[in-house]
Amino acid sequence: MAILVSFHAGGGAVFAEASTEGKPMKVAALGTSLTHGGGWLKRLEHELNGCLKQSVDVLDFGRDGATSDWGVAILDKVIHAQPDVVLIEFSINDAAWFKGISLGQSRANVETIVRTLKQSQPQVKIFLMTMSPSFGPRAWIRPQIGAYHQVYRFLADELGIGYIDNLRSWKDLTRRELRTHIPDGLHPMPEWAGRILVPVIADAIAGTRCVRQQRCTSLQSDCSSIRNSDQNKVQ
Repeated sequence: MAILVSFHAGGGAVFAEASTEGKPMKVAALGTSLTHGGGWLKRLEHELNGCLKQSVDVLDFGRDGATSDWGVAILDKVIHAQPDVVLIEFSINDAAWFKGISLGQSRANVETIVRTLKQSQPQVKIFLMTMSPSFGPRAWIRPQIGAYHQVYRFLADELGIGYIDNLRSWKDLTRRELRTHIPDGLHPMPEWAGRILVPVIADAIAGTRCVRQQRCTSLQSDCSSIRNSDQNKVQ
């Protein structure tokens, strides 16, 4: 028996099946230090557990300094884990000029990852993600980062998979706040990575009102607009 869970990505409804036979829903996070050392994986796991009312395991397939070349190389391990959902982010390192990953190679690698996962496990739900902004010297060595991000949007449309633009979630912060919360110009402090990234990612996976309520609580925002929106939908 399976539960059908609706969620949204890039404005379109998507569906994920989670087993109810005692097995946890598995979310594999495949990416760079923004994933591996980001400090948001356990928070995502906790939030999904609460919203979906079932056991969820978020698996760490990130590595410091990793590019999409490495993502292709560890595909067997990801497939062996049999995830229900896969999150992918390599654009921040692929865009670093000293890594030697061209825009075309980055696109080809990510397409290989997606197609291989789909071929092995057709029901897996995949999201390509942008993460957090970079600035200062960390941005200078990534002069075409915007183009690498854009490739993810194009590929998501082309391959019929999800796209999560986490960059948008940082735009409400002032420059001073960004420098405080991303002190090295690239890696957000874990607490703020959790606050900013988790609500958006959880909403894409779970697509429930529960997630939006938790987002209001975690950011200590006024939730009245959400309540009003929900009431209008019911009417």
